[in-house]
Parts: sequence; structure tokens; C-alpha cells
Amino acid sequence: MYDYIIFTHIPVFYKVNLYNELSKNFKIHVVFIANETDEKRSQDFIDKRAIRFDYTVVSQESLQSRKILQNLQAINKIIRAMTYKRIIVGGWDLIEFWYLVFFNTKKKNCLTLESTILESVTSGIRAYLKKLFLSRIDRVFASGNLHKQLLMALNYKGEVKITKGVGIINKPSIDMVTRAPYSKNYLYVGRLSEEKNLISLVHIFNDFSKHRLKVIGTGPLEGKLKQVANENINFLGQVANKKLKNFYQKNDFLILASLQEPWGLVVEEALYFGMPVIISDKCGASELIENSVNGFVFDSEKQLREIIERQNETSYSELLDGVGNFSIELKDKWQVEAYG
Repeated sequence: MYDYIIFTHIPVFYKVNLYNELSKNFKIHVVFIANETDEKRSQDFIDKRAIRFDYTVVSQESLQSRKILQNLQAINKIIRAMTYKRIIVGGWDLIEFWYLVFFNTKKKNCLTLESTILESVTSGIRAYLKKLFLSRIDRVFASGNLHKQLLMALNYKGEVKITKGVGIINKPSIDMVTRAPYSKNYLYVGRLSEEKNLISLVHIFNDFSKHRLKVIGTGPLEGKLKQVANENINFLGQVANKKLKNFYQKNDFLILASLQEPWGLVVEEALYFGMPVIISDKCGASELIENSVNGFVFDSEKQLREIIERQNETSYSELLDGVGNFSIELKDKWQVEAYG
């Protein structure tokens, strides 16, 4: 008998890492709804080679191109063929997840919640549908406090466990080198899209002409951003995950100015490699940042400008000490134990 059958979208690396750790403590079977997605950060964002647990891939097509009826038929066979204590569904955004929670016993239903109060509708028909979905859920594994606030707004009465994450990052060996003094080098890693607030970020760095911003990623705003950006802003396109550590170690700050961000795995990656983070309070992962200790959390463009303007070698050195005292390993241990 399995402790958990976990239904999730695709085999992204950080989910695979999490499930590998869970499989050390629990007997699990993971069902990936599809083999890949049309939207990914890099070519090695999806990786089944590291899998160390029982798993099934329902559709060999992309998540966007899958045949839903065939998926439902396949999922029905999987559920009937296995014995299990609980299932976990990875959201409420797929028809497959709705099928599972309504045709399974409620006390066996769990939800992994990665949506927050900030980007989710809490009134009207869409809120009603979420409440209907939650009425079939016995336990929620919520990523953080902004996610728990969404459950409160939707009047969820079941059990809630905070996981402090959405997965586990890759942890390659870290070169034991001393970081260079503060040099006004900033880094953005992620999709180039509206919700990331990149137009505003580019305008800020246009004004701070002696500061440099490196932008890693692609997306629909790429052309527009390049048109308005000054020479101190460099666009590097996609970079493989295994090569990102060079950028985390050779720049001063990761900056994430999103208008909404369910979590922000890049924040964990930056901290792991010893890099302070400047992050919007609209990001789920902002709860990992303590102001003036391992980075800064801002709530407005004005505040972001002030934070950038007042950085110097002394303040940066103090932040490096704070980052050095932050343990990603302890955070990941908490995340795994939340499923106990």
C-alpha cells in the first residue's frame, strides 16, 4: 500500500527532488499528468533521469497538447489498480484534479496549494468553484503564509500544513571562493512576462546608469524590454540550470520585483549560492528573506529605488554574513517533514 499517490503536472526538477526525499520516508507513487510543458525556464528544467520513486507519465505530449479524455481514462485505471492511504493533487487548475477529488473519498484527498491570496480571485463564480473544490479536500499542504491567507479567505476549515516551499532545488557543489566586494551587479532569473514587473525594473536601472542588470530568461516581453533598456542592462536568454551557479556567485544581488509570484524558486537558488536577495512582498518566497539580514523585502518602486541606492561595501558584507547563516537544508527538512 502506498502512503501517497501524488498527481502533479510535469516532472520538473524541483518536484522530482522533493519526491526523491519524500520516498525515503514514505511509500509514494507519482503520477505526472504530462511529459513536458510548452513553457519552461531552460532545456534542463524537466528531468526524469534523477527519479528514484515509482511513477507513471499519463500523457507523452505536452501539458497544453494532452488529450484530456484519454488522461481521465488512464487515471481511472491507475486509481483502481492501486491501494493507498491518501492522494495529493497538485492544484485545482486541471480537469484531471477535479475528477480525482470528486471520485475519491474526501478523507483521502489532499491538495498542494501554490496559489496565493494576491493572484487569486476570492469572490464571485471563480471563488465559488474553488470553495467547491476545497469542500472535497481533507488536508492542504500550503507553500507559505500568503497561500494560507487564500485558504482563510475561501473559508477552508480542514487541516493546513505549511511546507515553506514548492520543491527542492538542485544543490551542486559550491566553489569555496570569497565573494568580491559590492560592485553594483544585479541579476534577474525568470520568465520575461507582465507579472514579473520587468518594465518597471528596466526603467529603474536605466536611471541607475552605474549599476548593471543581467536578465536571464525568455518570454513575450523580451522584444519590448530590449527596446527600452539602456546599455547597462544585458539580456542573456535561456541559461541551463547547471550553469546558473556562475551567475549567482559572480553577481551581487538577485532581484525579483514581481507584481505576483506564487513562490520564486530562484530565491532559494540564490541563497544556496550565498547571494543576497531583493524581493517584492508580492512573492511567496519573501518570507525567507529577513530585512537587512539576508536581503530586503520591498512594497513599492520607491522603496526598491531606496534599497538599491543605499547599498555599499559595508552593508553588502553584512548581508553576506546573514546569507551564510541561512540554511536551505533546514528549510528543505521542514518541507519534507510537513508531509508526515
